[in-house]
Amino acid sequence: MRADGRSRRGNSMERTRDEVMHLLQNRGECTVAELAERIGVSEGSIRRHMDLLVAEGLVDARLVRLPRGRPAARYSLSEAGEEQRSAVHYSRLLDRIYPALASLGEADVAGLDGSGVLDRLFVELGEARARDHAFQVRAERLDERVAQVTAAMREEGILSDVTDEGDAFRLHNVGCPYRSCAEDHSAPCDADRRTIELLIGLPVVQLSTVASGSDSCEYLVVKA
Repeated sequence: MRADGRSRRGNSMERTRDEVMHLLQNRGECTVAELAERIGVSEGSIRRHMDLLVAEGLVDARLVRLPRGRPAARYSLSEAGEEQRSAVHYSRLLDRIYPALASLGEADVAGLDGSGVLDRLFVELGEARARDHAFQVRAERLDERVAQVTAAMREEGILSDVTDEGDAFRLHNVGCPYRSCAEDHSAPCDADRRTIELLIGLPVVQLSTVASGSDSCEYLVVKA
């Protein structure tokens, strides 16, 4: 009986830990109170998880001064935490690389150096990903279409939300699905932008990327 109790507590702790990591990945920086409210557990429980995650190097903490009282800690995924959460995205990326390579003919890569071949490969990857998700984007109205693209790219770890700014839509992502790869070469970021552009059917401007040091990836779609 006691063993079963320990097992249930262990499973509960793993679920809470996973929910914490999921929220930090999809919502960005959060306080203990925000995490506790979203998950539905005590702040004390969340605080214990955060202490462990910070000690493991999966979460970063920073203190923010408040108008009154002591500074509050805000938590976000560290680079190691992002990489751990991005394992499924790397797996999906690897699954797409061989078909993309196989689709490139000699004429496609003739005269290109290694960097050029990588650029061309990711162009194909971006287009293939758009084809994979085209069935999820059927709306005619632009606002509905942008919402459908955001939902589809949320599965890929590329977008988290969108804001209607009146004359444009600002698409936003708090993390990076494959940061270590994107930090070495801009091709993955270019491919993400291209996928979004193909699905929406309008030009997409990439405003910032996590890989280049920004807090988030942002894209702008100007309304036609």
